[in-house]
Amino acid sequence: MRTLINAVSARAGGGVSYLINLLRILPAICPDDQFLAVIPDIKLPIEISQHPNLELKTIPEASGNVFKRFLWENTALIDLCHSWKADLLYCVANIIPFRNPGIPVAVMLQNVAPLTPKVLYLLKKYEPAPKFLQMLLLQKLTLFAARKSHAVIALSNDSVKLLQKWVPQTRPEVAYHGLDPAFCGSFKKPVSCGEAPYLLFVSSLYVYKGLEYLVEAMHIDPELPRLFVAGRTFDSGHARKVSQRIIELNLTERITFLDAIPYDELPQWYSHATAMVSPSWCESSSIILLEAMACGCPVVAMNTGPMPEICGETGIYAEPFNAKSLAEAMRKAVELDRQQIKKKLVERASLFTWEKSMQEHARIFAETAKPGKSC
Repeated sequence: MRTLINAVSARAGGGVSYLINLLRILPAICPDDQFLAVIPDIKLPIEISQHPNLELKTIPEASGNVFKRFLWENTALIDLCHSWKADLLYCVANIIPFRNPGIPVAVMLQNVAPLTPKVLYLLKKYEPAPKFLQMLLLQKLTLFAARKSHAVIALSNDSVKLLQKWVPQTRPEVAYHGLDPAFCGSFKKPVSCGEAPYLLFVSSLYVYKGLEYLVEAMHIDPELPRLFVAGRTFDSGHARKVSQRIIELNLTERITFLDAIPYDELPQWYSHATAMVSPSWCESSSIILLEAMACGCPVVAMNTGPMPEICGETGIYAEPFNAKSLAEAMRKAVELDRQQIKKKLVERASLFTWEKSMQEHARIFAETAKPGKSC
């Protein structure tokens, strides 16, 4: 079978982590299949080892500008499906071409933000109009993809339920993200974190990541350890509002912004954090929860979305959109006996592997391209 993977939209965060493992593992477990992956013109944090049945093609003209990318996906991508004689087109990030490529199409619901009304409300409130309109367009394209694709892959049961509210007739299959083995083991403490205990927030900064609730929680409980915020800013208007609130609450000495931590240094930060706090209220999945747990780091999360699916009984949960509840959950994490819970955290994280995920992908691809068959 010949599968063309359209990954030009995988540009940051979990989307890039997913792409790396897709290209690293899927060709290895399907040695009799051929894969052509079209990827954006960006530097991946990990080099993809070459497989004899995998070809990578960088697409500069589809990198960066969303409208140029859309144009490319409806012209050159269709031509590539034909010239390469693909049996299946797999689109990794919500969007499929408007033009029918003449072969079965599978799509990954990578981003549920376009289907979450509160996200659009906050973008309209804090960000420039083009960003709001871009998300609104992504909503329409996501719904089109859900209706027209031969197979839809979701990253959690929660994402399935959300999509079915919009498109009741769709029947997505679930393939959870997996854990990178690089996060398993013992790691030295980062020098830049200092000697005092610290809390850790790891995520690209979007309006739905809940950082404003984390700031309020730090104010509510002044005895909580220092907080390091690691992630690039994507929604700058909302980020400025959060920064202003930090100044108003006199939290500048207790909250430190690090920008993005290099991928290979993340295990050190997780391993020595008092807890990793993820107040996000809009996720399709969350690789950072697995990464933290695998390093024995307690996880504080909002009790919503896929977070309970991932963390199970090991998670420490707060009520969504409730800073007081979040402060209380963080206090519980601080008072935990970390050594006592570490084994449970590691065991829970080990249930999610990229090999399992890619076996599901292989099955779905084979049954979509050749119904009734499996890879």
